[in-house]
Amino acid sequence: MSKEKFIEKYGVNRKSKARFNMAIRAECKGGNRLLDTLELVSSMRSRAGSKEEAYRLRTIEDRLQGIRDAMVVGIREDYNF
Repeated sequence: MSKEKFIEKYGVNRKSKARFNMAIRAECKGGNRLLDTLELVSSMRSRAGSKEEAYRLRTIEDRLQGIRDAMVVGIREDYNF
């Protein structure tokens, strides 16, 4: 597929991250669950009760972000970015 097909499917007026998140939700197995969990962990980290808790949540968030980044790479490859 082409970059033009990606833009046609996910729009041109959205921010890049939002478009890739839409693609992850639509095209990657487990994408919805991953992005929902990432959002939840990020929210929890902002309300952490201690530095240790915030550190642990940051570690989880970093790992989830790494998985999201890998999914973005896969989508970029699929659409020949």
